[in-house]
Amino acid sequence: MKNPQNCKNIEEIRDAIDGIDFQIMKLFSERYEFVKEIVKFKTDEASVIAETRQKQVIEKRREWAGELGLNPDLFEDIFWTLMRYNVRKELEILKNTNANPV
Repeated sequence: MKNPQNCKNIEEIRDAIDGIDFQIMKLFSERYEFVKEIVKFKTDEASVIAETRQKQVIEKRREWAGELGLNPDLFEDIFWTLMRYNVRKELEILKNTNANPV
């Protein structure tokens, strides 16, 4: 990947941003595969919601954002959105697993 300062025009910059965004999306997809699997180790709604873990995740993501020169508030919002979605999906999986035990 090119160094941003070496881009010669706006198209090169946009292409690089698009490539980075696709890599981010691939990583979110990979992360989601783990989210679906973690339900195997959770037994009830409280273990899916895991409020203490959610707070730890947010705290760590804020820390990482700051270390990387990013806005911690923005990344807190992003990860809360991501976690709310994932919790809903995990609860659906848990409900379906409990309704159809193997």
